[in-house]
Amino acid sequence: MEQNIYRSDSNVINREYINSILFEERLIGAVEPDTSCEIFGRKYTSPVMMPAFSHLKVFGEGRKSGMIEYAEAAAKSGILNWVGMVENEKFGEIAAVGADTVRIIKPYADKEKIMDQILYAKEAGAVAVGIDIDHTFGKDGRYDNVFGEGMTAQTVEDLERYIQAAGLPFILKGILSVHDAVCAQELGVSGIVVSQHSGRLPYAVPALKVLPRIVEALGEDSRMTIFVDGGIALGSDVFKCIALGAHAASVGRVIMPDLEERGVQGVMDYVEKMRQELAFTMGFTGFARVEDIDSSVLWNL
Repeated sequence: MEQNIYRSDSNVINREYINSILFEERLIGAVEPDTSCEIFGRKYTSPVMMPAFSHLKVFGEGRKSGMIEYAEAAAKSGILNWVGMVENEKFGEIAAVGADTVRIIKPYADKEKIMDQILYAKEAGAVAVGIDIDHTFGKDGRYDNVFGEGMTAQTVEDLERYIQAAGLPFILKGILSVHDAVCAQELGVSGIVVSQHSGRLPYAVPALKVLPRIVEALGEDSRMTIFVDGGIALGSDVFKCIALGAHAASVGRVIMPDLEERGVQGVMDYVEKMRQELAFTMGFTGFARVEDIDSSVLWNL
C-alpha cells in the first residue's frame, strides 16, 4: 500500500502537539492543590468546561436530550456549561436546568436571527454569549450551510452591534491567530476561544502552539478571558492550556461515549476524572492554585 505522506488532518496534528508538551517535577515544598477557579466573576470547581455541542439527540428511552443531560452534569459538577447551535426554545430548556451557561451562536447570514438569539439568551439568564466565527465557510470555499441555515462572514460593524446589544460578556469562538485575537481585543470582547473547531481547516496550527503568541500579543494588562477547545481529553491537557496562558478549557468529543451510555452520571464521572488528573499534575509540578500555573515546568520533545 502506498504510504500517504500528506498528514493534513488537523485533529491528528493537534493531538500530536499536545502530546509533545512534557512536564518537569517540582516536589520539594509541594502542597495538596486546589483546582477551583473564577470565570467572569463566578466560582467553579475547576477550569474544565463543557463543550459547545449542538443538536444532540435523546440517547435512550425515557431519557432527556443529550443537550439537557450534559447541562445537568455541568450544574451538578460545578463547572461552566457551553451550548452551540440550538433554537431559542431549546436554549430556554437548557438554561432552565440551572447550569451557568455560555451560548455560542452560529454566524448566520440572517443577522437579525443572531440579534434575536443574543437577546433571548440574555433574558434566559446566560452567563455570556458569543459568535462561532470559524463556521463561516464550507469545504467548497463558499459560505457554509448548516442544517439548512446559511452562514456568512461577520463584519467589524456587525460584531460591534452584537457586543453592544448583549449587555453580557461577549466571546469570539474560533480564534487561531494573533491577527484575530488582536482584532477581538480592539473590538472590546470579553473572551476568546482559541480553537481549530475539530479540524475544519486542514493543516491548521494547533491551538496550544499559537496560544503563547496570542497571550504575548494581547499584553500583560489584557483583561481578556482566554479559553481553549479542540481535542482536550485529559486533566493534563487542561494543565497545559492554563500553563500556556488560557484561563479554562473545554473537554472535547471524548465525553460522548459516556454521555450516550450513562447520561448525566457518565459525564460527571468523566469531568471529575479530568479534575483529579489536573490536581495530580498540579501536585507533581508544585502549583497549589490554578492561577499560579505557568509555563516554567513545560518542556517540548
